[in-house]
Amino acid sequence: MTLENLIPPGGMTPSDLVRLGAEFALGVEPVEMAPQVLDTPIYTGRLLAHEVQPGLMLSAGDVTYICDQGFAVEMAPALVCGIMLSGQPVRTEVEGHGSFVRLPHQVNLMGFDRPIRYTTPLERGRNFRTAGFVLQPAFFERFAEDIDDDGVSALRELTTGGFRTATITHSPRIGEIARLCLEHPYGGQLGRLFLESNALAYVIEVAQALKDERRLVALLGRREYDRVVHAREILDGDLVNTPTTLELARRVGINVTTLQANFKAVFGRTIFAHVREQRLMMAKILLQEYRLSVAEAGRRVGFSRPSAFSAAYRRHYGHPPRSERRQSTGMRPG
Repeated sequence: MTLENLIPPGGMTPSDLVRLGAEFALGVEPVEMAPQVLDTPIYTGRLLAHEVQPGLMLSAGDVTYICDQGFAVEMAPALVCGIMLSGQPVRTEVEGHGSFVRLPHQVNLMGFDRPIRYTTPLERGRNFRTAGFVLQPAFFERFAEDIDDDGVSALRELTTGGFRTATITHSPRIGEIARLCLEHPYGGQLGRLFLESNALAYVIEVAQALKDERRLVALLGRREYDRVVHAREILDGDLVNTPTTLELARRVGINVTTLQANFKAVFGRTIFAHVREQRLMMAKILLQEYRLSVAEAGRRVGFSRPSAFSAAYRRHYGHPPRSERRQSTGMRPG
């Protein structure tokens, strides 16, 4: 079958193009874009690594190490970014530049304008779920004069002046983008397109988060900024038994008024609004995965009246909580 045989008289309509694509898809073996399952003498698990654009490498892994191993990497000038989705803190040694510790859910950036070698000691039995990207000089060169206007300049700065590091303490949005690198359901060219889009979203979110964090640190000071971040980590660490605002302020070493003002400045919402949003997210899981009743899910996350829970849930998600239970049982809302 040739292309000429498939073109109907009068030209191609959108439907014709889709049909033509389907004809060709029958003769093309899909490209595997999911993480590859590996079983080596050093580790077992899944790994993904693709160059999704010139100078932009995307990688992700869910691996368990089966022996003690010093994992050494030699790299040409680049910016390396990664987040540990799960696992224990790990220390990385960089030749000639000391060491730094990577923590779970923390975005770590490492930039260098000359080749470097770094080593990460990994222990037997430890599991890590990670996802990140590498930006090579070719990536930045493509943006030329526009780079200062699109936020990527915050990333490029890290690749100047020898060896530099930065961290973004907590970003649920970046964590979700990173998770999709491992868990996406697509294959073939659709998978390639998804990974490219997801990698670019990853770069943009990291660049924006880095700019925002630097602005807020300049506004509040590093010590005050770290206190507010610590406050949110305390809240997120136990959403069932969240401390009062007064207790939270005492735990992070700041007065209540300053904590409330700085929390809103950093996260764009009040402490109460943050806890309520996180609890509604928890309620969604209770409804979808544990199939609790609406009243019981609401009670578990702190609502004394089902009507108040339903109203808050609808305002946040745009639909009532009962629709979550219907979807989880295969029913359609009437």
